[in-house]
Amino acid sequence: MNFSAQAWDNIDNIYSSILKMEFIQQLEQGSLSKEIFQHYIIQDGIYLGEFARVLAIIAAKAPTADLQLEFALNAQIAIAVERSLHTEFFREFNISPEVALSSQASPTCLNYTNFLLATAYQHSFPISVAAVLPCFWIYLEVGKHIYQQVNEQDNFYQRWIDTYIDKDFEASVESVINVANDMATKASNSELALMNQVFYRASQFEWMFWDSAYHLERWQIN
Repeated sequence: MNFSAQAWDNIDNIYSSILKMEFIQQLEQGSLSKEIFQHYIIQDGIYLGEFARVLAIIAAKAPTADLQLEFALNAQIAIAVERSLHTEFFREFNISPEVALSSQASPTCLNYTNFLLATAYQHSFPISVAAVLPCFWIYLEVGKHIYQQVNEQDNFYQRWIDTYIDKDFEASVESVINVANDMATKASNSELALMNQVFYRASQFEWMFWDSAYHLERWQIN
């Protein structure tokens, strides 16, 4: 069994829990509160900005020019998606640029992005790739799952759903999976153990991110 298959098996409980979350269930039904989605999309914009930085660090550590280019392009795409969120979803939900720019990362968002940044700075290319893989992969699988359940004519959040079933996005996810598998075949035992560890931790953060959005998580003390 290759790295990605084993790592995905290890998070089966997390992924199953994600599909049962109220956030995902209500998004699937088109009944998710607009206030909750507004909170989520602001935090997602903050997350994507930091995620692009993580991908740029990974690109700098890439062992080949092709991999360097791939992760640099992924960083560019993350920034492009962030801008799309600002221009489309922010406008649709009446979120002004001033409100978006002045919003702070929630505790979960900050913890997640700091985990990814610390991993990318401190560890090798293979471990860093394993840490970002859940963000790509879980969103793809969740997007496909929701798409199979919804009626496109009725779901208010169809545009969000369409973002994560895009064929180009799926191709980029498969590419990152292949890179992780290739790196795992060359990794030392200790490096492979860390790859599995950070993949699992990032998957936990994916669950926590949606949960925190659903509960409109904010700092409890200022």
